Amino acid sequence: MLAVTARSPKIIPFSSKGPFWQVTLTRLKPGSTYHYSVGNVASTFSTPPLGRFRFDFEADVGASNDFDTVTVTQKQIVADRPAFVIVAGDLTYGNDNGLAAVDRHFNDVMVWSRWAAYMPAWGNHEWDEPLDDMRNYKGRFMLPHPQTSPKAPPKGCCGQDWGWFDAGGVRFIAYPEPYSYDSWRDWLTKAAPLMAAAQRDPKINFIVTFGHRPAYSTGYHPGDPLLASEMNTLGDRYSKYVLNLNGHSHDYERFVPIHHVVHITAGGGGADLEPWSRGKDPRDAFRALHLVHLRVDVTARQIRIEAICGPPESHQERSCALNSVLDSYTIRSPVAASSSHVK
Repeated sequence: MLAVTARSPKIIPFSSKGPFWQVTLTRLKPGSTYHYSVGNVASTFSTPPLGRFRFDFEADVGASNDFDTVTVTQKQIVADRPAFVIVAGDLTYGNDNGLAAVDRHFNDVMVWSRWAAYMPAWGNHEWDEPLDDMRNYKGRFMLPHPQTSPKAPPKGCCGQDWGWFDAGGVRFIAYPEPYSYDSWRDWLTKAAPLMAAAQRDPKINFIVTFGHRPAYSTGYHPGDPLLASEMNTLGDRYSKYVLNLNGHSHDYERFVPIHHVVHITAGGGGADLEPWSRGKDPRDAFRALHLVHLRVDVTARQIRIEAICGPPESHQERSCALNSVLDSYTIRSPVAASSSHVK
């Protein structure tokens, strides 16, 4: 049994009076389940898996008191029983809908976050307007291997802007918000060594990046050319880098591999859908204006991605049965075990 004293976090959220407590656990074994309780409520959590595993992905979520669809999507995630859930930005929309949305969101996701790790990336709605700011999020999370981005917002500064972790045979690397022109250039200088180490590591089969904004998109928010250029460079260099996941545009869109990397937007976690900014890109493999989350199953040989049809929404362009598979794609393990595509 571990006996650890809870302490106040260094950054205190202000969405409610709290209290807020933080516990840091060490010497945990990978691939293990631990029991804990908060008050009289008993729960379990698991450390990062060692072998095959499942994770879910959602973005642009919000809170159930603002979007009825949020509750449905979170129940879908519960049914998937993922090891962890990546939530790639625009978590609560507290800056639009008030601070009550912040607390409501974290209560909404508690149906799975008691036992599955909530792995966030920050989005523009966490920091670019005055009503809500990064203190409400950095005060609730400690990112694994936390990194600092240049010119990050002063509220909640500094650190915890992005991080990375390994699960099974996958290295997951988040990328930050573009707080300045230097943010993604700084990320490239730090992400490249992480990918190089993963490329050399025989225990790592795949490299996956995730963040809020898209490198490629025909959605409401177009792709960012600088981010695309950096990911293209990394995709050409490291054969294990095969997948990038993002939100920001409230739609679902999957591209064919671009510089060896599959880019998927899945910004349908609950917030209202947004129209396409233009027609289909020649590199589009599939796109749909519908709420979705991703269910991703990983083995040593492949990553199987399924876009799960979410609840109906008034702006959708197509219908699908709740919980049906709207789109699916399999990424095979890279054949080449060399250190990179290019020398």
